[in-house]
Amino acid sequence: MIKSIFMTFVSILLIFTGFVMYSSQQEYHPSKGEQLVNSLLAKAAKIIQKKYNIKPCGEGASMPGGPIRKVTLCFDTKRSLTKEQLRELLIKSSAELLRLVNENQEIQEFLKERPFTIKNTEIIIYNHDEKGYGLKDPQISVANISQGQLNYSTIDPEDSFKYKNEYEESYEEALKALPAN
Repeated sequence: MIKSIFMTFVSILLIFTGFVMYSSQQEYHPSKGEQLVNSLLAKAAKIIQKKYNIKPCGEGASMPGGPIRKVTLCFDTKRSLTKEQLRELLIKSSAELLRLVNENQEIQEFLKERPFTIKNTEIIIYNHDEKGYGLKDPQISVANISQGQLNYSTIDPEDSFKYKNEYEESYEEALKALPAN
């Protein structure tokens, strides 16, 4: 009988503690800068997806202490792309993201640097085959542009957690390598 009363008391105490802890949790309210950058990244991802037929898979921003220092978008390809195709995609999609940031008057006061440059944008592309599988060396599995550098990485066929080869080129070199349109 005493054991039953004790168990009931402990159960009531645990339930009450749960309600108190739940009601005292603070709700997170994003800042105006966070709201603007989230909205801008979602818009940019949709535009790039539609223009270049790649699937958005992530976004982010670097804003320690408040000001926006860098914006990032990630995409998955729907088919295997060559280094040349990835280069063009990185250049064009980062230019699109950069254009949207610099044309958005509302976000300007939240930027660390104005205007934003290619060094403030990052685009990551995960290259896949038609079935959605990641690619192994010699095909490029990940390509990105970050801080004005383009990087291309291949996955080691023997160990899928390692890169086998990595190639790098500056933004300027990549622009010169693009075919004339």
